Amino acid sequence: MNSLKSNVAGYQIELHTEPAVFTPTLTTSLLTEQVLHAGVKGRSILDLGCGAGPIAITLALAGADHVVASDLMPLACDLTRRNAAINQVSDKIEVVQGNLFESVSGRRFDIIVDDVSGVAEEVARLSSWFPPTVPLGGADGSSLAMEMLSNASDYLNEGGQLFFPVLSLSNSTAITSAAIRIFGPRVRSVARKGIPFNHELRANVDSLLKLKEDGVIQFEQVRSRYFWTL
Repeated sequence: MNSLKSNVAGYQIELHTEPAVFTPTLTTSLLTEQVLHAGVKGRSILDLGCGAGPIAITLALAGADHVVASDLMPLACDLTRRNAAINQVSDKIEVVQGNLFESVSGRRFDIIVDDVSGVAEEVARLSSWFPPTVPLGGADGSSLAMEMLSNASDYLNEGGQLFFPVLSLSNSTAITSAAIRIFGPRVRSVARKGIPFNHELRANVDSLLKLKEDGVIQFEQVRSRYFWTL
């Protein structure tokens, strides 16, 4: 087990982590920032795909009334409970284990934060982002996001909000189109960031170009550098 101090959207938190469970990434911070901008004080929140708990803990520290942190992996759930205690927010965080909405049947929330994003399976294999035990989003990285979008309305209170990331290293067009089909004009982009390829992606750019040609993923080339979009 590793211990790290992490800055998530301006909040300093302490996390115990394991190699088999996601640790905070740029996606974590950008997603959390947008939720905080919407306001969390006194609101009920569902954190889907909580990993080691960085989003749930940050939102609890920011004044959320109650956060349900859910993950498919029992180890992630154990880490979130431990990390909630370390950061003194155990009274605000309820941890449940299950796939997507499986463990919150019949419940509704003011905010759902979905970090069960995905990238195309080949991208996941070529990078070290996804621990081997973490479920992937299928060949084009869209399956988990599509399933989440199809069911999210059943778990939102009237006037509730859903925040979810779309990575261009998945079939982002399919994910965005599904969101618009389900939620209509209420869907809007609240943040966008171009992220340079890391060394693993640069080393496999030929394979990624083939995926781009096949319409599986998207990215941009600016002179000699490549960028994917979050």
